[in-house]
Amino acid sequence: MPLEKVMINIFEPNVCKDSEKLLEEVFESRWLGKGKLTNKFEADLCEYLKVQRSEFHTIASCTDALFASIRVFNLPRGSCVVIPSNSFPALPSAIIEAGLSPIIVDIDPTTGNLCLDELQKYYDTSCSAVFVTDYGGIPNDIKAIRNIVGENSVVFVDAAPSLGTFAQGKFSGQDADFCCWSFDAMKLLTCGEGGGVYIKDAQIMERFREYTYLGLSASEKSGLDRSKGGNVWWEYHIKSPGRRSIFTDINAAIGLPQIGKLEQRISRRSEIRSIYEDAFKDLDWLSYIEQGDTAVRYSNYFFTVITEHRDELAMHLKNNGIYSTFRYYPLHRIPIFQKYSMECKKCEIFSDQALNIPIHDSLSNDDVKDIIYQIKNFCSLSLGNEL
Repeated sequence: MPLEKVMINIFEPNVCKDSEKLLEEVFESRWLGKGKLTNKFEADLCEYLKVQRSEFHTIASCTDALFASIRVFNLPRGSCVVIPSNSFPALPSAIIEAGLSPIIVDIDPTTGNLCLDELQKYYDTSCSAVFVTDYGGIPNDIKAIRNIVGENSVVFVDAAPSLGTFAQGKFSGQDADFCCWSFDAMKLLTCGEGGGVYIKDAQIMERFREYTYLGLSASEKSGLDRSKGGNVWWEYHIKSPGRRSIFTDINAAIGLPQIGKLEQRISRRSEIRSIYEDAFKDLDWLSYIEQGDTAVRYSNYFFTVITEHRDELAMHLKNNGIYSTFRYYPLHRIPIFQKYSMECKKCEIFSDQALNIPIHDSLSNDDVKDIIYQIKNFCSLSLGNEL
């Protein structure tokens, strides 16, 4: 019997043997929590991002970062936060839970990011912040956003897909007040789970560290360290209410060896993008989100094709062993968020026609050829056009 074809995944973790060795060391150490490997991971990633250690912090997930950030910036209760409809659904939930109101607005379909004209239209005195998402690693224009919302408003960036995106030497979101990344199983740098945050204001970063560790002081030592002073070591010194969100040495062991491979992986994704662009440039039934800014080095987390035949194409690819998807299901179509939504006509069309196809760095050249062949074959079979 012929072997069943292995599905080409939309995302695929690329964990190396060095991670396995580090995991063994963690297990042998008998300490699975936050420790020396976490510190090493943070130091190496700060070096990659070119930021100070005091400006960066790891936590259990990027979702935790979204919820905690809204809390620690102390936005006026009842105020509004403008967000694009094309965002991760945890974002409006975090805003609502904090006693604020999201204003969900339309996107720019050429990027998948927040539409600046819509921000200009809906950002008023009831608003205290804007929270944008870098769609597929395409950076938002923070300077243009700042010009609209003013210096006294808070600009948040969800850069979960954007680790590796740099513009003029700065990572995407560096000019914002807050930026977060994801290290989950689908990301370019995967730790199995986890997240990282950048906050340039030292006082807010201290509040963030405390809030994500039960409200304990950021300078609080472990019980074992406190016991060396001859004092009682099991007492808590909590400064404020908080929650617990910890990045562990298990996470760090998985991700640490990958930091040095980020440039290689991003280069491979860029190479795959170029192959796709060359293959699809003359198709009249399919387009794709372009990345034309030569001043930007993109992470290429998504390659997004656009076609009126999106659903049929996705099913054709799936039936031929290629998994594709669409991120993100628009917030304005989710019933619990509809009352916060403005008119999102462009996002309506985008969410009906956009499809993310595989671009991860584990793809072989044969995989890429197969994806291109099946997309063109769909055209021949379903649309009656020649390859």
